[in-house]
Amino acid sequence: MKVEFTPEEVNAMFDAVIDQVLELKLGRTDKASIRRWRTETSPGTAAMQLLTEKVNEELQREYGRSEVSAIKKPDWAS
Repeated sequence: MKVEFTPEEVNAMFDAVIDQVLELKLGRTDKASIRRWRTETSPGTAAMQLLTEKVNEELQREYGRSEVSAIKKPDWAS
């Protein structure tokens, strides 16, 4: 099974997280830096493409780790 997010889906997740971070009690300069970072990673930019690739790689890695092995130890061999 392979699940892959599009850059638009990753951007929607990114925006949801950033919105929550901006609601925290941060200084003006910190909030401005986060907003600037959000602008730099807008859809269509190289940074968003890289973020999309990283999210998809991590998702695939976690899925591969969670799959159950086909080799099972028999009950009587414990």
